[in-house]
Amino acid sequence: SNGVVQEFRASVGKGPNRCKTYWAGRDLLVVLLRGGFTVAEQTLFDAGHRQAVRDSQHALQEAMEGRLSKIVEDLTGRRVIGFLSASRQSPDLRAELFLLEPLEPD
Repeated sequence: SNGVVQEFRASVGKGPNRCKTYWAGRDLLVVLLRGGFTVAEQTLFDAGHRQAVRDSQHALQEAMEGRLSKIVEDLTGRRVIGFLSASRQSPDLRAELFLLEPLEPD
């Protein structure tokens, strides 16, 4: 969670207010972030330009994929083989999902 928040602050200039990371099984890491939309994004959203905010969020998430994946790989010692990202303005929520290379069978 800390590494993801720090990356958002470095890349966006503002990070989320809350962040929690969960394991969803052995190979899926879910990071939920609350807060963190910029004043500009909120202004656009309030003015009815929701698609513009979604498009910019999507582009940002694509641009950050490699850096976020590296953080997860460094902390887990496992390779990220899939990344999914979604965001909503209301409620202010982001979800970053990292599918990790499966562990060898026991």
